[in-house]
Amino acid sequence: MDSLVFKSFFLEIFISFCILLHLISNSIAVNSLKNNFPLLLKENFSQISFILLSSLFLINNNKIEGFFYNFLFLSDVSTNVIKFTMLFLLLLSFFAIFRGYVLQNLNFFEYFTIFLISIFSSTLMINVADMLSFYLLIELQALVFYVLASFKRDSSFSVEAGLKYFIIGSFVSGIFLFGCSLIYFSIGTLNFNNVGIILYTEFPSEFILEYQLLSIGVLLVTFVFLFKVLAAPFHFWSPDVYEGAPLATTIIFSILPKLSIFYIFSKWMSIIMIFEEVRLILLFSGFLSILLGSLWAFKQKRLKRLIIYSSLAQLGFLISILSSYSVNGYVSLYFFLFVYLITSILIWNHYSLLYTFQKEINNFFENTFKSLYVTVFASFFKVNNIWAFSFLIIFFSLAGIPPFVGFLSKFFVLVSLLEFGNFFSSFSLLMISSISVFYYLRIVKIIYFENIPTFKIELSQIIFSDYYYSFNCLLLAMLLYSLLFFSFFPSFLLLISKLIVLGSYFF
Repeated sequence: MDSLVFKSFFLEIFISFCILLHLISNSIAVNSLKNNFPLLLKENFSQISFILLSSLFLINNNKIEGFFYNFLFLSDVSTNVIKFTMLFLLLLSFFAIFRGYVLQNLNFFEYFTIFLISIFSSTLMINVADMLSFYLLIELQALVFYVLASFKRDSSFSVEAGLKYFIIGSFVSGIFLFGCSLIYFSIGTLNFNNVGIILYTEFPSEFILEYQLLSIGVLLVTFVFLFKVLAAPFHFWSPDVYEGAPLATTIIFSILPKLSIFYIFSKWMSIIMIFEEVRLILLFSGFLSILLGSLWAFKQKRLKRLIIYSSLAQLGFLISILSSYSVNGYVSLYFFLFVYLITSILIWNHYSLLYTFQKEINNFFENTFKSLYVTVFASFFKVNNIWAFSFLIIFFSLAGIPPFVGFLSKFFVLVSLLEFGNFFSSFSLLMISSISVFYYLRIVKIIYFENIPTFKIELSQIIFSDYYYSFNCLLLAMLLYSLLFFSFFPSFLLLISKLIVLGSYFF
């Protein structure tokens, strides 16, 4: 193997060896009679944290660019930046992932082995430059997600979530292969670079049939991308799967695949921009995602399901801006995506803390804890005003209320749509997104103004009494501060976003 190729994919090679070592070493330790068959909770937390930190150092030292493996993979500035950002955000969210793993008593170290496989597939997916390699990696990631969704074997909801995900995912894989076969039949290649070059040349009139088949193939592949990013109307499966899956798995689904899939999706859109019908489909899908996400979130009483539907409404902005076909549009896309992921990490960390608190209460009371409802926030300000204020910052940022960075991210998306001439679309998105402001403010109203006594024990005596939460609370405080900081100083996120767009071979 060429040394340059070896160094370019050293991160993926490192993660592969880590998967093997993690599986072998922990299998020996768990079956040790001498140690009384330990669960290895702290050990797994330390191992995964070390692997993620080491991966950050490895990707930071990767400076190699070019196409490799017969144009199946590429490495450029944008791939390195995306990988570093994804691993960094994953490290920040690992506290919530591990807490969800412990709280629901999954108690199998293989969960983290599978988690590492999902990281491997996501990092290598960022390097794809061919639809064949993309299919193999997206299927590897999907197979891992099927297992993670159904990992809580004693829960019928978890098994149902994994089975539903598997059935729908298999059907979508067939659609993707059929679309790829039509594209290959029409132009004889599946490489992104070659497809882009061919599409920029005018098709002769005698090849009108091939052009029509190519259009159908492009539409089918685009529909699969919309399915993978959970955009409406292809979102119907996601609320049941995300709610039925274990909490740790839901957090992984919400954080891990977003950057890699949107990165490949943006590349795909930069290649097929000559198809005007695709742009209209994206605008319709984005509009429908915001509308359905906002309306269904308004009706939800369960907190987890409300978060899922509100994320659908947020993703509608990302789908809409993909139709802009401009550098500024894609810069605003990545800016919005970074803000969305930071806010998601905060939400799921707070949700897992609430989960912990509710479980601690059940140690004193006999009621069985099943799920969290929005009413859990009643009188929250009287219980812990600092934590209540953190919820106010999060929901105000999600609603797009200044001076928080959520307002700036939505503003950039709407301005980019206006620059591209989509006046009606930007106005429609603005009107529909105002619905989401209502249910975010409704939660704030419940936190500060509802007088129903919910808790009988002081929150500060339960949540923050253990040293385990000290660093996690510091991390959450820094993320909360970033929602305000990036609103006044957005240059850092904008520079990263522009570096991703301009550093790619396809822009």
